[in-house]
Amino acid sequence: MSLLPGVTFVIPVHNGEAWLDRTLSAIFAQDDGRAMEVLAVDDGSRDRSRTILESYARFGRLEVLDGAGLGAAAAINQGIRRATHPIICQVDQDVILHPGWLSSLTSELAAQDVAAAQGYYVAPAHGSIWSRVMGLDLEHRYGQIRNPHAVDHVCTGNTAYRASALASVGLLDERLGYGYDNDISYRLIHAGYRLAICREATSTHEWRDDLVGYLRQQYGFGYGRLDLVTKHRRRLTGDDVSRFDMMLHAPVMAVAVVGLAVAAILALFGYASLLLAALSGGLVVMLAGERFVAGVRAARKFRDRAGFLFMPVHLVRDLAWTAAILVWLGRRVWGGTSRPAHSMHPREVNLR
Repeated sequence: MSLLPGVTFVIPVHNGEAWLDRTLSAIFAQDDGRAMEVLAVDDGSRDRSRTILESYARFGRLEVLDGAGLGAAAAINQGIRRATHPIICQVDQDVILHPGWLSSLTSELAAQDVAAAQGYYVAPAHGSIWSRVMGLDLEHRYGQIRNPHAVDHVCTGNTAYRASALASVGLLDERLGYGYDNDISYRLIHAGYRLAICREATSTHEWRDDLVGYLRQQYGFGYGRLDLVTKHRRRLTGDDVSRFDMMLHAPVMAVAVVGLAVAAILALFGYASLLLAALSGGLVVMLAGERFVAGVRAARKFRDRAGFLFMPVHLVRDLAWTAAILVWLGRRVWGGTSRPAHSMHPREVNLR
């Protein structure tokens, strides 16, 4: 019998047909002789996800749980509560683990003060420019982390957690959409635990591959970040993964867009507007310049030409974040409250 600690893989599933076979195959390939279980929480999929999961379940390779339709955080919590092993490996339906992922992450958890260890996303070599830029941008941000063995944020979807640590802080906040991973990280840090990012545990994330999907996801990121900083006001300046320069982009672009809109209205009614338009345009140029420099550095460091498209792709991202700010503020003014579905929009599915 293996002396290695047992692990439970928890996979929240919603319309994941396109990736599930590869995701599950990569998980089963992590088997290193330890006790291992795989729990898939189907949260109302409308594609063939359920059929795929049940085909694996028939052979005893995983257990399928019925989600309550309350969002990803609730689905993950459902799996965590059902888990029987001391380590929870939370993997998203579109994340493909590379060989050695499990052994590398569980080695990080050998230190009792480490509550979670995240794997390292490698930018996908295939796919559209939207997915390549998203992957390279994240890889570039990871590369800027000075001490990966003591970070203040690990992403769910690619991470091994100590089950006892999750239980001690009350699991994930089911009221949050995007940002619940930041929230659980901040609470674990506050409880005295350490978090780590393990560069040896690599995986590929199948990011949104078209413009519409990219815009929807980026809008969700922006909206979820507002809910997050409302709960954790000290995190307004960001964390190790989303640094202050990145956090500035959304509000600066929002000010620029509002300024240009006001300038256009003033010009329409014959009032002076040139100075306001010039100042607002200058803000956009400043954002573009920062992204151009960052993209060139990423392209050189990782030898990936996708970095040269950081500027246009990230200006589009900033506009999506601006839309999220305006909608979020509108809901607040009218007395509305945020729900997970406001930020986490599932991918479109072609029903056959």
